[in-house]
Amino acid sequence: MARSLCLLLFLILHGTMVAQNPGSNAYGATPVSTQDSAKCAGISAQKTTFRFKSAIVPLSLITAGVIAEAVPSHTVFSKERIQQRLQDKMNGFHTSADDYLQFVPMAAMFSFKLAGLKSRSDLLNQMILTAKSEMVLATLVYSMKHFIRVMRPDGSTDNSMPSGHTAQAFVSATLLDMEYRDTSPWISVGGYLCAAATGYLRVANNHHWASDALIGAGIGIASVKLVYLTHRYRWSKMPSSVVLVPTIYPKGGGVAFAMKF
Repeated sequence: MARSLCLLLFLILHGTMVAQNPGSNAYGATPVSTQDSAKCAGISAQKTTFRFKSAIVPLSLITAGVIAEAVPSHTVFSKERIQQRLQDKMNGFHTSADDYLQFVPMAAMFSFKLAGLKSRSDLLNQMILTAKSEMVLATLVYSMKHFIRVMRPDGSTDNSMPSGHTAQAFVSATLLDMEYRDTSPWISVGGYLCAAATGYLRVANNHHWASDALIGAGIGIASVKLVYLTHRYRWSKMPSSVVLVPTIYPKGGGVAFAMKF
């Protein structure tokens, strides 16, 4: 189990740190002229530094979650000991607030935009960045839940790892942070407080282990950072054509959607 989690940790953070620049070729090298080489070298160094900084927080959270998951159950930092201590203090506590808190930062982001508050991106790009972040998150979370079978602390199901609510909450908070950190740092603080509260309540409600919440938080942050590192702001114009194609799968169907800009 610990070996699988460490491999997943590497894959997630590797993608966050080495996302290529828009103009890069298949090997990550961007062709430049001789006179621009010094300037491009400076930009490349800045981007590399940003990538490593972007990975520090999710790496720390996921690493802490892996440790809590992997250490023996009798040790002080094991998920079992953490769960037992928290449940003893909560004394049967239960709330459904975590079902709603996970979306509060995202709702605030769009509300601020509609209210005219200055943000990093326009409304269309905010929507696209959000959709891309949600797709990355869903792929990672549901793949892990399917392949890493961990029983929930309440014994209800075996899809505890990672916490989807916590991952969603930190996607919401990180989107809010990326868009409004330059407007007011308190907006970012409020978003992350909501996300942290969601993770805490998932554990307090006995639906998840602390390791699930920590790894979910790291995945949520890494998903958004990866999307922002790779996003190209080419979406300010309306699409020139839209194609909808019916699609049939072995056990269902759907609609494929494509836009040409």
